[in-house]
Formats: sequence, structure tokens, C-alpha cells
Amino acid sequence: MVKQVWNDPAVYCVEVDLPQNPLHNLNVYVIRTPERDLMIDTGFCRPECREALWSGIRELGLNLSRTALFLTHLHSDHTGLVWDFVDRDIPVYMGRVDLGYLSGPHQMDHLALLEEMFGMEGFPPEYLAVQSTENQGRIYAPKPGFPAVPLDHGDKIPMSGLDVTALHTPGHTPGHMVLYLPKEQLLFSGDHILFGITPNISVWHQVPHSLKDYFDSLGMIRTLPIRATFPAHRSAEGDAHQRVKELLVHHAQRLAEIYQAAAAYPGSTAYQIAGMIKWSARGRAWEEFPSHQRWFAMAETLAHLYYLAEKDKVRRIQRSGRILYHVKAPL
Repeated sequence: MVKQVWNDPAVYCVEVDLPQNPLHNLNVYVIRTPERDLMIDTGFCRPECREALWSGIRELGLNLSRTALFLTHLHSDHTGLVWDFVDRDIPVYMGRVDLGYLSGPHQMDHLALLEEMFGMEGFPPEYLAVQSTENQGRIYAPKPGFPAVPLDHGDKIPMSGLDVTALHTPGHTPGHMVLYLPKEQLLFSGDHILFGITPNISVWHQVPHSLKDYFDSLGMIRTLPIRATFPAHRSAEGDAHQRVKELLVHHAQRLAEIYQAAAAYPGSTAYQIAGMIKWSARGRAWEEFPSHQRWFAMAETLAHLYYLAEKDKVRRIQRSGRILYHVKAPL
């Protein structure tokens, strides 16, 4: 389904279904000018996403010889079909940091190191073993090594008269980027700001402070004048500045909840603490979570625990190959 969501410049949204995924769909935006069109993100590398995406491209009548693609971040629901564009000689733009995670063997190294970290934090081996077959982010990922123009904070994408600026907003991923049109005051927020659902903030290898990074990135967004925000998932109806406030409150509450769990059950692993947290999962109990949802819950729990440890509120103790958590100071 294609709908126009802004008039000047002309912006369209192609809704790409994400089957069997709690996100439901990806909003692929197309910014159109008389000389060039810019698409934002792609969907998973799976037939259902490809059909929806290319149906939208045909409906819009895009001239591929004057089209470019921007990828907000490395997750497969945003990058999965990138080779469809590369193979048609369509230029691809992506943040330098996340592009590095998808370059060659580094991607596999990162996943292996994360699995080793998760194992020490108490994630059960049987759930680690099935990530490669049950986690959609791995099953429907693009093959690594695609060529792209790397972008740094403040870089601009050539768009014939439009100022389209890429802004580095780490947190959801280390190299997440949003697009901002300062004259029109339009924000294409990727997964940095979502309405109705909260972006997952995970731990990453060699990125110990992803939650702090996210807070800092939200603070930067608060300084921008914004007339309209176009998120990658769900509805675009909402005020970005108000949503930033809500997200900060959400994470403050999550930090308090995790701290209280660690205080109530000293010596717990991160995985055990994750099982004590109230998650938005359609009423499912922790025991009913699929393995990939446990992975994301664990990753977010760790991001918050690392933040608390950095603030000297909890202590991490390694014992018998496991990391255990104890409260250190009042919250």
C-alpha cells in the first residue's frame, strides 16, 4: 500500500509487511523531487517484503536511474533487500559506523562475541543455539559486503534543491542515523523515535554505554524544530518532542524496575532479571517468550544493567563463569 504523507516536498510511504513479526510492518519512505528520488530502508530479505516493496515502486513509477537508497541502520528489516538496489546500480547511503558492522567477517565476529557475552550473563545455551534458525534478523539478513557511501554526522545526501542531512543517533544501534530536512523541519526517525512502541536499546560489542548514547541522541533531537516525524514502524501521528519526554520516562521506569529486581534477588544473572521484568508481549508470560524475543529482552536488560553499573548503583561479580548482579548504592 502506498500513500502520500507530505506535499512539499512530496513524500510517500510504502507499507511493507513483516510477516510473523511483532513490528507488523516497515514504513519505507520515498522523498520525490523533479530530479531525484530517495528511498529510506527496504524490509527483510524475504519474498513477502520484496513483493510489497517493488509493488510500491511500480505504483509510484520510480525511475531507477535517478533513485537512491538510504539505510537508517543495520537491522535486517531495514537492510535486507539492499542487494536488489545494488544489483541495479542504485547508489546506497548508510552511516559509517553501522556499515562497518555489515562489512565482511566483522558481522559474524560481532554475533559470536555477543553470544559469548550472553552466555556469561546467563542466557541458556539451548536458546542461543536456535538464534540462527529462529531469529528473523539473522534468517532474512542481506549477504555482507554490499557497497555503500558511508555517511558521518552532518553529511548531506544530494537531492537537487533539498537539504537532506544525516544525523548520527546511536542507541538503537551504534551507528543509527536519521534524516532531517531543516528548512521543512521534517524528521525521518528510523527506529530512533517510534510512536506507540519503544525502540529496543541493546548492548553491542565494544559499545558499553548504548543506553547513555540513546539518552544523548534523544537530547540532540530535542534541540531541532520539527513539524512532522516519519518513523520506520507503526503510526506517524505524534509530536517528536513529546515522544522524547515519554521515552525518557519509560527508561527511567525501566531502570527502577531492573534495580528493584536486582535488590530483591541479589546474585541474579541478567537473564534471571530479564524474566522478572514486565514486557509488552501481548500478555505472554516470560516462560512463553520465543527464543528471539528473549534475546531482545535480554539485550535491553543488559543495556540498563550496564548503565546502572556505570552509575555505581549495581555491582557486577563474576563467579563460576557467570556474571551476577548485586545492588551497590541507592537509586
